[in-house]
Amino acid sequence: MRLKILALALSVLCVVGCENSNPNFVVTNNVRTNVLRVIDDTPDLQVDGDPVTLARLTVSDSSGGIIYGPVEEVYDEEMVFEGLPLQGGTATLEYQRAQGFTLARYSTSLDFASDDDGIITLDSPAPQLLGGPPQRLTVRLVNKSDYPAEEVFVCVLGKDKQNTGFFYLKFEADGSTSMQPFGTTADFEKHSTALSFMTKEGPGEYSFPCPYDKLVSGRIYLSFGKKLQGLGLVPGGGPLDLVTPSATGAPDAQTLYEFMELSATIQDTPGAEYILFANTSVVDFFSVGLGMTLRYHDDATESEKTETVGFVENARNLVLQAFGTGGSVPEEFKRTVIKDGTASVLRVLSPVQAVSVAPSGTTASFLNSAIDEGWSHYAGTVLNIPDNLSFRYGYQWTGQPVTAGTLSMTCTQKPPGDVAGGDLESLGETCNLPKPTTRIIFFCDDDGPLNGPVRNTWRNDGSQGHKRLCSLLSAAINRGVFENYTDWDKVDKFFTRADGKYNHYAKVMHQYALDGKVYGFGYDDVYGQDPTLSERVAKVNQVVLTIPAFPKL
Repeated sequence: MRLKILALALSVLCVVGCENSNPNFVVTNNVRTNVLRVIDDTPDLQVDGDPVTLARLTVSDSSGGIIYGPVEEVYDEEMVFEGLPLQGGTATLEYQRAQGFTLARYSTSLDFASDDDGIITLDSPAPQLLGGPPQRLTVRLVNKSDYPAEEVFVCVLGKDKQNTGFFYLKFEADGSTSMQPFGTTADFEKHSTALSFMTKEGPGEYSFPCPYDKLVSGRIYLSFGKKLQGLGLVPGGGPLDLVTPSATGAPDAQTLYEFMELSATIQDTPGAEYILFANTSVVDFFSVGLGMTLRYHDDATESEKTETVGFVENARNLVLQAFGTGGSVPEEFKRTVIKDGTASVLRVLSPVQAVSVAPSGTTASFLNSAIDEGWSHYAGTVLNIPDNLSFRYGYQWTGQPVTAGTLSMTCTQKPPGDVAGGDLESLGETCNLPKPTTRIIFFCDDDGPLNGPVRNTWRNDGSQGHKRLCSLLSAAINRGVFENYTDWDKVDKFFTRADGKYNHYAKVMHQYALDGKVYGFGYDDVYGQDPTLSERVAKVNQVVLTIPAFPKL
């Protein structure tokens, strides 16, 4: 590939009436604007079969700070960048598959001030082909809220694949990032970074490179007005003893914040690739209604595809109306609205958080009558799970009538992916499940004392078959369809039980979620109601997080 770069410099102020015979100069208000033209007679650069579609230019000063750009142009025979600074620096051209994914890079020094004619010509420089997937993925944040960028704080965290510790993302002044071991909560200041410190892409838009080798069980926390203080290791604890912010207790209960899940995992097998999993989660609470878009490369069409999850426009107001005076949810759920000292709503707690705060409150017994009716129903009608609904998991169970308060289910079929044996063997396993409490169903887990085998509890533990059985039953009760197996996968039947004994928080979350999909409770992925996005990291161009429009509190 033959590449020529012509740089036309911003000279000193041109006096009125001065002449300029060079047609490449742009003169506005007697000031000559710097223009960088990138010429490629044969714009056909490809790396590992991926074609370049964009060129992205930045100029950095001697300390690494960006003084121009980033500016992107469609990759073509001629690409023109205007308004470069007079100040000298390092110009870096990134040749990209799509916005966020760089395939090749070229850097050179520019010093317009010392150049007599303001024209710098580089004779056919060749960009360095990077080859293979980058070690970082690009995350872009779009801030539509009334909070300025210096009052929006970001914390990215995750574990390494060896599961030896938690790490947070450290941001440097030159735009680079690295994953660093967490300090204790006393070090909370360093764990979060203001949006304004990141690379500015445009009005309200910022980006940063995110390493993914330590992003197992990853999350991105966004806080507004101040940094999260309850985020760090337990003093005196180990590297896995991470404390996360509490929506109901000090020191962060009066801070507006939200989080999203962004996790990268890899199998411990030769040739395995990192897989990115991302979703919007309101399992614990709802605050502002974030959005997430995954932009990824489609090999078949050699183009970019996008998938977006999150909430509809104005979701925060719509959710707060549903939980407010005269709203659609029962009083037991309206009591979960948390306000700050000025009576502004900070968040709506999920039943999980509400029951944690008030274990003897009315929310903690809200589903009891529905659970009682379900247990009575299956005392006279045998529950069998033939796994014949629209979304199949590969497990089948044969049941026995509920006797002495116990639902007995035996696994008669398992999928090929369940290869465990011994105490964790699913096939032939009989689970004798006691009647659950409302707490167990809302929590999608049982944290009570373990008396006997795990298979005879509602714990999210034990064999794969046991965990799947508990997820199916819990999801059906949360959705109010437990007594009719054929409705377990029918979205139009969810949250329609005549007596209203179902998870109203989850109902509202799905009502205002894009495509009706969101994690409203722990097992909300059952029958495909979760918004999880997944793709090989090598195919991901960028992840875009959107903070919706809402006023400052």
